[in-house]
Amino acid sequence: MEQMIQFAVENMRKHGFDVVELETAAQAKAYLTEHIPAGSSVGVGGSVTIRETEVIPALEHKGCTVYQHWGQPKEAVPQILAQARMADAYLTSANAVTRNGSMVFIDGNCNRVGAILDGAKHVYFVVSHSKFVDGGINTAVARIKQTACPQNARRIGLSTPCALTGICKSSECGEESMCRATVVLDRVPRGRQMTVLLVQEALGY
Repeated sequence: MEQMIQFAVENMRKHGFDVVELETAAQAKAYLTEHIPAGSSVGVGGSVTIRETEVIPALEHKGCTVYQHWGQPKEAVPQILAQARMADAYLTSANAVTRNGSMVFIDGNCNRVGAILDGAKHVYFVVSHSKFVDGGINTAVARIKQTACPQNARRIGLSTPCALTGICKSSECGEESMCRATVVLDRVPRGRQMTVLLVQEALGY
């Protein structure tokens, strides 16, 4: 597994990503707090991983303006998502990473992938080793459907088949489906800066 992750890391660096290898969530928090300047605006996607690092209160204490939509009134969410997308920095994770170093995302509202593809100039990804798969895109998508989607669906109170049984039956999801866009990020988009914090500690789904 370690050899496979190092192969993926080498490819990520070749493809323009700044990769920082860390051991713990606490180290990721310290890195982000140090490298995001005071007074910056910071967008946060719907990421359990980011919240598990406890970096959001630290950035607010530093004087950053953090735009996060979790727990906010429904009517305020569209504006918050727009502000998060165009913030100075954006914090998120990936649902899976292939052995070749491509990051794979499955989104429902698509605010996260929108911000990643065409938003903040600097995007920070915090990605646990547990999200790497020894395979390609199909293996990554299978990992997301089997591991991440059921837990996320239960967390937000959906009654999709994956939430109820742990098994993906996308044809039966209907309007509650979270799986509305599958995006693969192979290289850093032109004119952007992307930093990947790889954390050995298991984080997120």
